[in-house]
Amino acid sequence: MSQTASQGLCLSDILDNLDCTELLHSLDGGVLLLDDECRIIFCNRWFIRHTGLSEARIIGHTTDSLFPGQLPPALRDAIESGCRLRMGRILSHQLHKRLLPLWRRAPGGEQMPLYQSILIKPLSQSNLTLVQCLDITNAVKREQHLRASERVLRLERKVLELIATGDSLEEVLLQLCNTVETLVPGASCAVLLPDESGRRLIIKSAPGLPAHFLQRREGLSLTAEGTTCAQAYLSRGLTICKDVYQDSHWYHWREHAKRYNIAACWAQPIIAAYDEVVGVFACYPAIPGAPDDSQRQLLQRMSHLAAIAMERHKRTERIRFLAMHDPLTGLPNRSLLNEHLGRNLRRAHRETNQFALMFIDLDGFKQINDLHGHDAGDDLLSVLSGRITEQLRGTDTCARIGGDEFVVMLETVSTPEAAEQVADKLLMCLSRPVIRGQLQLQVSASIGIALYPQDGTSADALLTRADDAMYRAKALGKNRWHRIA
Repeated sequence: MSQTASQGLCLSDILDNLDCTELLHSLDGGVLLLDDECRIIFCNRWFIRHTGLSEARIIGHTTDSLFPGQLPPALRDAIESGCRLRMGRILSHQLHKRLLPLWRRAPGGEQMPLYQSILIKPLSQSNLTLVQCLDITNAVKREQHLRASERVLRLERKVLELIATGDSLEEVLLQLCNTVETLVPGASCAVLLPDESGRRLIIKSAPGLPAHFLQRREGLSLTAEGTTCAQAYLSRGLTICKDVYQDSHWYHWREHAKRYNIAACWAQPIIAAYDEVVGVFACYPAIPGAPDDSQRQLLQRMSHLAAIAMERHKRTERIRFLAMHDPLTGLPNRSLLNEHLGRNLRRAHRETNQFALMFIDLDGFKQINDLHGHDAGDDLLSVLSGRITEQLRGTDTCARIGGDEFVVMLETVSTPEAAEQVADKLLMCLSRPVIRGQLQLQVSASIGIALYPQDGTSADALLTRADDAMYRAKALGKNRWHRIA
């Protein structure tokens, strides 16, 4: 017998002895055989596993009776046409989002919908119709992931454009929150930053939460017993609360969670340059659960963009501060003084207030520099600038406009005598010695006073008047104030 004949005989023997039922059960896909009345006469184990129904419950029933009210019209019509009219059909997920209500178990144990394509094929040698289901969940997930990634990239570009064009930090953080709320339906997001004490987190942006939520000032305590956001800030890693009603750390916040439809919390720390934690990006889903891989990646990307925006804002603020403040004393410089003075002039004109401008020049400062060096002079200026601001209200302004020249603007004064009383306090505090090691540095001051509107109604007029009055005080013997009558 030839080798070919021997192979054919072996194949024939195999096919003759093959159990077709076991073959159908072993397929990685669902198989149903329907008669001409659309009744199921066979189902394989795959179909049983993904419906959760027993074989006895399935056999002899129609798909419509197994899943009453759950089948889309397209699938019902296709089965009817296949069994009764002998017409084949393919239904795909791309065209028919809802087909059979099948489920698959995720790696975490939870049940998830099974995406499928269905082939309906009447068999030529019988009155039976084959219904074959293919699991395309992984392919659909990949497609969804690609679409989500493209969407995230578009939104990232939009945020980066906002950062590059110098939009406010508030606008950038708002866009970041909106991005995650778009991609995690039903969720609310917030950016939380530490307060000045560094002991609490305060909400900076939360577009999906009610306005009065932003006005809450108690914040979240930054302790190990704090809520999910505090834990993320302290642990420097993504912290997940799957169910706020089961987490003891949320005990005092459960009423707020219920009111704002918060069921879970995913908190990603915002880590800026030099590995510094500068805030927390929080996502509050409306249903319990943990983020999947794509959602974890989304939170990481958004927190990274938040870090970039905050770093840029910090640099911009620093540049602005340096441009508008004296580097030695930290006081406003002439540019910022002009801004404050212009604003106060408009307010005083509108509200018919009067205010005072004082020009201060230190007496004997040049001798300090000549005798003890510029470092001693700088230390003296730093101390005296602090003494000046201690005598002023928070709304008043003290600016350094030259080497030993300062200008003080009292935002409002009720009478000329009120300005003179402040001038007396300034003379007293400026004349007290400053101790520097073994040295005792001491100067006095000459102060010129000008009042709005009596002595001028423009910035230049008031500054000139106060400067002239200061020189008059020096001519009269120094260590005094003067106002030109």
